[in-house]
Amino acid sequence: MISIENNNIYYNTEHLKLPKPKTFKEVIARLDQVDCKLFYNIISSPECRYEKKFAEGRIQPHYQFKTAEERFQNIFSEMILYANPKSFFVNKLCVLPKDCDAIKSVSFTHCNIEDLPKHFEARGSEFGICFFHEFLQNNGVRPVEYLNEKQDDFISRLVFNTPHLIEVFSSKYNMTWENEWRVKNNLRFTQDDIAFVIVPDDKRTFYLDWFEEQDLDFIKILSADIFKDPLNHLINYPQQDDNNWRQVRILSGPNDNGIKVSPSDFNDMLPHKKKEFGVEYKSQLLRFSKCVIMDTYERAFTSKYLRFVSKIEKSNNVASLLVEYERISENSSEPEDAMRDLIIDLFGELFSFYAPEWVKDLEN
Repeated sequence: MISIENNNIYYNTEHLKLPKPKTFKEVIARLDQVDCKLFYNIISSPECRYEKKFAEGRIQPHYQFKTAEERFQNIFSEMILYANPKSFFVNKLCVLPKDCDAIKSVSFTHCNIEDLPKHFEARGSEFGICFFHEFLQNNGVRPVEYLNEKQDDFISRLVFNTPHLIEVFSSKYNMTWENEWRVKNNLRFTQDDIAFVIVPDDKRTFYLDWFEEQDLDFIKILSADIFKDPLNHLINYPQQDDNNWRQVRILSGPNDNGIKVSPSDFNDMLPHKKKEFGVEYKSQLLRFSKCVIMDTYERAFTSKYLRFVSKIEKSNNVASLLVEYERISENSSEPEDAMRDLIIDLFGELFSFYAPEWVKDLEN
């Protein structure tokens, strides 16, 4: 979804310029081509391994001892992400880290769906925020630079210009897997800058109401299960208060109405059966997770573009710049359409996979 060239960030529109998929096979082909790496800030728990060792003198005093959930709520009460001192120099100061503004920054990971659970584990939390890429770029987000990979002349420029970006890695301490980017100093934002937030699955309903009470009801809320347990999310998705599919029609064809199943019928799947299905249908479940994220991120970002274009006078010297407008407009609803088809297909597979167990129970 995001392309990066010389640290400049762009939304990849190649799939939006193609004809809108007309068959389920074309939907699958499109989803398989999309790389769903986005920018996330995962809220740390004070109990996570980073803060147990390094929190002293680095965390905001009113923030330090809050739980990850309390921090999450505090962020939206103040609409700010506080910068913390970090970098290669943080342990080499003659003052407290909090007194060195030059190395204070807010961290993000540029991460795909499958790898985000590693960040949940490392931060001890499933609360997170996904910001739109252009908002972060406009606020100066840059990738961390590792001294091990740089020449001396480049290192001196980094120290002179961006000491907050400098890190090192070793055989004992290697955080390059985080693919970390940083924004210098505190980051203030509005709800329009947020693509979506992530909360634990059992907290999603609570936060639908909570954000509405904060007058932030335009913020989209995604379950952490999209990333760490897509099968559980598939089963729960139609049952969510803001979706509420009573039943899903499956196994239908041109001359066959198929049957209807209730998503709640799968709530009590045995853990070993869920694991087996998750392994066998891993690629299909990943497509579903991609589709949920695209329906949230792409729909909102595409809408920004379409609103902008609607305000441009259609003069000759502008028309050539908007040659793909109609195609992008046509594709803007495609993730939602694709998600419906994926849900129906996956529930069909789920029924076929699990039905023998139900038949066996009835026979007994």
